Amino acid sequence: MPFFMRKKPLIAILSNYPVWLHCNQIPMQGGHYGVWHVAMHEAFAHSDEFEIHRVVVEQNIKKRIDFEDQGQFFHVLPGARKMIGLYTAYAWDRWQVSRCLKELQPDLVHGWGTETCYGLCTKDFKGKKLLSVQGLLKAYSERAKLAPFEQRQALYESGVFRYMPLITTESPWARDRVLELAPYAQVELLEYAVEERFFSAIRRPADTPCCLLAGSNTPVKNASLAIRAFSRPELRNVKLYLAGVSPSDYSDLPANIIPLGRVNRDDMVSYLSSAWALVHTSFADTGPTILKEARAVGLPVVVTQDCGAKQYVIQGKSGYIIAPNDEQQLVDGVLNLVKDVETSLVCGGYDRERCRKALSRQSMIDNISNLYRRILNENQTGD
Repeated sequence: MPFFMRKKPLIAILSNYPVWLHCNQIPMQGGHYGVWHVAMHEAFAHSDEFEIHRVVVEQNIKKRIDFEDQGQFFHVLPGARKMIGLYTAYAWDRWQVSRCLKELQPDLVHGWGTETCYGLCTKDFKGKKLLSVQGLLKAYSERAKLAPFEQRQALYESGVFRYMPLITTESPWARDRVLELAPYAQVELLEYAVEERFFSAIRRPADTPCCLLAGSNTPVKNASLAIRAFSRPELRNVKLYLAGVSPSDYSDLPANIIPLGRVNRDDMVSYLSSAWALVHTSFADTGPTILKEARAVGLPVVVTQDCGAKQYVIQGKSGYIIAPNDEQQLVDGVLNLVKDVETSLVCGGYDRERCRKALSRQSMIDNISNLYRRILNENQTGD
């Protein structure tokens, strides 16, 4: 339908959405995806205010797939292989998305992330737009060694930011990193929701002290710091579960350190519910979802200063914020939180309701809707 005949503004959302959840023609993908996108999809179901179209580039299909789910429209486009996309500035993917947007004539384009093609596709669009940051690879590369592929991806970030009229980040830490690359950018905070299952979880701490670390065995995640700390005599009676870390990644670990490999979402709820504390030792993270999930469940946290989401940790009350590679601070923080089960429960419950409200699906969708209304009703420049 031509844009001048529409009853509702058309919003095109460009993101790495797990489309296999709704379409059996698309194979299920491993790895990480933004779980908040599913929350957005559910919240915008059969919207009376916006017509939502999601544009997704998928490598594992040969031709375009279009379908509707809950009153929203999906346009899944065949994408180039990762390496080809990376070294051609995602030329094929950008052409595909551009054709789709030309067909849709959206009133607003909302792109998510700069790690693949979506930031560049948003920059290309000649109309009202905004970009929501997910990872910040340039900042990560300054704090830890990245794989060559990720280092190359990081090169596109500043070029995208300089052309965006509005950028949102999920944490003050991420906002400050964006401003280092684009000092004159307009940057606002937009929090991403935690899945509902973490709000309904009931904390049942294990009989003996245990902590959880969830992430991967990449240098930026800094799991080795936690392993060193929990190998010390002071913490030998505290178990450390490593979600996302394979047993083959490390040899000769002490008996109290247990790699779990990949953990599904339901099991993650169980681990968070039974743990006495979460440790998040990353050198850099825009807004770790696991930390937000822990605070929604009511778990206290030890997190490093170079992480987003530390705004949900009150020093000495609901956890500890430590220097990025300070082993002693990590040991001390964990010992303070797990000295008895009552301490773990009290610290986990401290400030929990504020965290849960900020991380709720309703808060996210209200903030996004208000942002859409504001942009649609104002003049915007940024091309």
